[in-house]
Formats: sequence, C-alpha cells, structure tokens
Amino acid sequence: MSTASRFIKWFLWDRFNLHGDAAPPEESIESFKRNVDFKGTNLWILIFAIFIASIGLNVNSTAVIIGAMLISPLMGPIMGFGLGISINDFQLVKRALRNLGIAAVISICTSTIYFLLSPISDAQSELLARTSPTLYDVLIALFGGLAGVVAGTRKEKSNVIPGVAIATALMPPLCTAGYGIATGQWQFFLGAFYLFIINSVFISLSVILIVRFLNFPKVKYINDSERIRVRNYIWIITLLTLLPSIYFAYRQVEKNIYTKNAIRFIEHEMQFNEATLLRQKIDPSLHKLELVYVGITVPDSIINARKEQLPKYELAGTEINIRQIGITDSSRIAMLKATLTKEDQGTELTKANSERIQELETQLKVYKESELDRKNMFTEAVAIQPQIKGLAMEQAILVLPENKSDTLTLVYLEFNRKLNLQESKQVRSWLEARLKTSRFRVIGQPALP
Repeated sequence: MSTASRFIKWFLWDRFNLHGDAAPPEESIESFKRNVDFKGTNLWILIFAIFIASIGLNVNSTAVIIGAMLISPLMGPIMGFGLGISINDFQLVKRALRNLGIAAVISICTSTIYFLLSPISDAQSELLARTSPTLYDVLIALFGGLAGVVAGTRKEKSNVIPGVAIATALMPPLCTAGYGIATGQWQFFLGAFYLFIINSVFISLSVILIVRFLNFPKVKYINDSERIRVRNYIWIITLLTLLPSIYFAYRQVEKNIYTKNAIRFIEHEMQFNEATLLRQKIDPSLHKLELVYVGITVPDSIINARKEQLPKYELAGTEINIRQIGITDSSRIAMLKATLTKEDQGTELTKANSERIQELETQLKVYKESELDRKNMFTEAVAIQPQIKGLAMEQAILVLPENKSDTLTLVYLEFNRKLNLQESKQVRSWLEARLKTSRFRVIGQPALP
C-alpha cells in the first residue's frame, strides 16, 4: 500500500472514528434504560409539555412549539425500544413499548381535553403541517435518530438530544391527533398519528444501526431455546414495526414523485395567456388534478391537446377536472361601437375616425381581459368565498402631494361573518389575480383582518 493510501486511510479513520470517545457500552445501556420509564416527574413534564405544544399549535406559534419539544421526554422509550432490539433484551423491548404506549395515550388525551376547551377551533398552518407525512419526515427521523444515539453513546454528553427532539417533532403530531379527536376530523388524527409512528420507527431503526455498529454486548440467556425464542419474538416485533413503515415510506416517495411531475405539467402545459390559474389541487392517491381558471374561456380543443402531453410527464391515466370562470364584456364593446357609429352617421368615416375606432377596440379588448362586469364578478366571488353577500367595485383617482395623482381600484365586500386570516388572504389573492394588479384597496364589512 502506498504512503498516500495509508495517509488517506489514517485520516478518514481518525476523523470519522466513532469508537474513540465512546462511553463504555454498559454505561450507555444504563443511560438509555433510565429514560425509558414514564412515571412521576417524567409523566408530569410530558403533560405540561403537551399543553404547551397544544397552545402553540392552536395559536400558530412556532416558538412555543419548539419550547415544548425542548422539555419533552418522549425520546426515552423510543430509543430504549431500538436498544432492546439491538442487544436482544426482550424485557427492555416490552418495557419500552409499554411506556411509549402510555406516553402516547396520555399525550393524545391531554391535547384532546385542551382542544375541547379551547375557543379557537380553526386549523392553523402548524396543525395542517402535521397531517400529511412526507418522505422528508422519514429522512429527518432517521438522521435525527442517528445524531441522537451517537451523542447518547459518548463519554461527554452534549446538547444534541434536545435538538433531535425538535428536529424529529414527536410531540406536535400527538397534539394534532388530539385536535382531530376533539373536532371530529378523523383524517387529522390518522395523518398525525401515522407521522408519530413513522418518527418513532425510524428513530428506533437509527438506534439499531449505531448500537450494532458499536458492537454492544447482547443479553445472554440460560439456554439456547430461550435465546432462540427471544430472538424470534424480537424479529416478529421488528418486522411488524418496520415493514408497514417501509411500505408507507415507499408509497410516500411515489406520491412525492407524482406531485413533482404534476407541478411540472401544470407549469409547462396548463398555463394560458387568456386565463389565469386561480387554484390547483393535486391528489396523488387518486391520480387526479383539479384546476380552476378565471378569464377568457379556453377552448376544449386546446385543453385536450395539452392533456395528450400527460405521458411525457409520467402522468398517464391522470384525471383532470377543469373549471373555468369566464369573462364577458361584449355589451360594453357593442355600446361604444354603436356610439361611434352614430356620431359619424351621414358622413364618410375619415381615416382618423377609423383609427380612433381601432384604437378604442384595442383598449376595450385589454379591458375585457382584465375587468369583470359586476354580476359575473359577484358570481365568481361567491364561488371562491361563500361568505361574500355583496360586492361593489369602482376606479378612483388617488390624489398625491405636489399635484400628482394615480388610479386605484376600490373593492367593497360585505360578508355574512368576519373572515379569518387564511380566508382573507384567499380573497386578496383572488382579487389580485382577477384584476391583474396589486393597485387595489379592499373595504370589508366586517373588516378583513
């Protein structure tokens, strides 16, 4: 072996060696075991942390949620479960599963009670983010668990474990599951609880990998029959835990790929100059796209031609439902053309007059593409936000200092009830898309937040 090769091998071993500063295996095992049980102090800390996290999710405060995760003791039984499988300690496996089950039940019950009593029932973005697990959640749980178990097996303990608790986000899914029960939204409960299971399984898997790599001593049994029986139990538990998660992780990868392809298809094939894409919904489970356009109606022939490009984006068999909200301003054009014709009736139209008509028709065409008549706009507004019960719109002159002025569109909206922040943003986004300008002001009754 050349000198350069020996140097590279030494350098890599020196830099990436996990055995050098590792604590004795017995010390690490005892440290993990101490954090498995949930009783007394740990249990009360868990309950308080759940309340804090639930409040953070309820008011959409990321800082509060992070604070709750910092004091959460949920990592203990999860890492204990992984350790028990690694060293063939069936008693530790059972103890860890029992305590993890107790922690999960108490957490969900606590968050359910909070959300039943809370006057705020709207699902904020922090809650919604915990209802749809993705491939990234799997990767975060795996690498976060690896960081946690490496830190937990060192002689000198660090502050990595609290960071892992934040990164893997074990508590917010349990709080969201409680919210789903409290509000009767079972899709929230199932999605959030599944995210908790994914995090737990892949953190345990990371513990198994590192403990096996560090060659922790395995529990010895009196005879071979007992050892084989315990080994079989552990393999059954491991397979029952891992196989569903691997399957669901694979399905999630498929969904992510499908969603990515669908977004590319929409961006490249389903954008039209005559109409604005107001809303899109991608359902990777059903292979369905729902698109809402507003503007000049796009002919079916063009849409069908674009659909033929689906196989190019690996979206063969996808169902596309398109809704178009059209603009009609023919009455305004007809009235103006009639007025111009009447003014010139009985005389020969000059070239200047013909150019004037052409210019006005061009302006009206632009106006037709960017402006809605009141009736159609109201119909569209109600379709976007059913709480709208009245609409008025007018162009205004905004007077500025130094004898300057500018045009501004004033939109007056009446609502059946006060809109929340998310609904308000939706209305403003719709107005900006429809008016094709950000130069407008909304006057709401009740006022928009």
